[in-house]
Amino acid sequence: MIELSEECRLVFCVGVGGVGKTTLAAALGLQEALRGRSVLVLTADPARRLADALGVQGLRDVPSNIPLPSHGSGGELHALMLETKASADAIIRRAADDETRAQRVLDNRIYQAFSNTLARSHAYAAIERVYESVHDPRYDLVVVDTPPAQSSIEILDAPARLVRFLDQRLVRRLRGGALARRLLRVVAGDSLVTALTEFLAEMAFLREGFADRAREVRDLMRSPSTSFVLVSSADSVGIEAAKSVAAEVVDRDFELACVMFNRAFVPEVGRRERGSVTYPESLAALVPKLTQMRTMLVQEEEQRRSSIVALCEELGARGWCLPVATRPLGDPSALAAWIERARPAGAPA
Repeated sequence: MIELSEECRLVFCVGVGGVGKTTLAAALGLQEALRGRSVLVLTADPARRLADALGVQGLRDVPSNIPLPSHGSGGELHALMLETKASADAIIRRAADDETRAQRVLDNRIYQAFSNTLARSHAYAAIERVYESVHDPRYDLVVVDTPPAQSSIEILDAPARLVRFLDQRLVRRLRGGALARRLLRVVAGDSLVTALTEFLAEMAFLREGFADRAREVRDLMRSPSTSFVLVSSADSVGIEAAKSVAAEVVDRDFELACVMFNRAFVPEVGRRERGSVTYPESLAALVPKLTQMRTMLVQEEEQRRSSIVALCEELGARGWCLPVATRPLGDPSALAAWIERARPAGAPA
């Protein structure tokens, strides 16, 4: 059974799209809750797949309590879906430490467009919410379901990127340079330039707060209490994509804790050493074809197992294989049964 260490307080599930990252994040959080921990699963993916995985009608920006299967052990499971605007407003109020200044930023139309629509605003809001959740005494563990690969990397870099933006020469010139503002007015008009320069001026006052948080977030990500879990499919294309994501994580000096290979095996296949399969007489005419199909599946599973072991050795990380689901994974009971069938990478069926 997959188990996180008691010291682990934060897990990032990273990987390309379509590999089951959301399902794995939900199942991992559920399993830790069943072990007795208080867990928050937070999705930074704008798609609404986490609610479907947990079998609830919808998620909001405030944590929802997810009922555990009856065999729970006193833990709790909560889940939320990040709402960018609400989180961005909270960030401004924290960094400003002054309600009047914060309100000037919140009322600025450049900020309003930025906080509602830009992907990088979403990335910064996500990592800020993660930081706050990890330091919330209600939770023993926070599991983060990140967007597909490139967006998940943006989340990891978001705090430092915002500080670099505020330090750019062009931004400084727009804040303080009359000539730059006059030139921009010719192109964009007085109203937009006034809003932009007011926005940048206010953000300049908040720079120190953003820089402090960027350092705190980077320290948190490099802490022994934080784990990065790479989710991958078991086919050759998925494994190549996983290598790219792993390189992005390692290049940032974050520790890759393990690799989860989704749909890596069919539970009923690969047990030929336990005796031949017996088919009912009604299928006698199909036995040669069924035997051939079973042999092909066994060979495919052996190839996947070999590729999985090779990747884990290359990355120096533990690997776990998740089975092909035999029923829909749209409720906690199904998720718990599914993740309980995980096996170490390379282990036979």
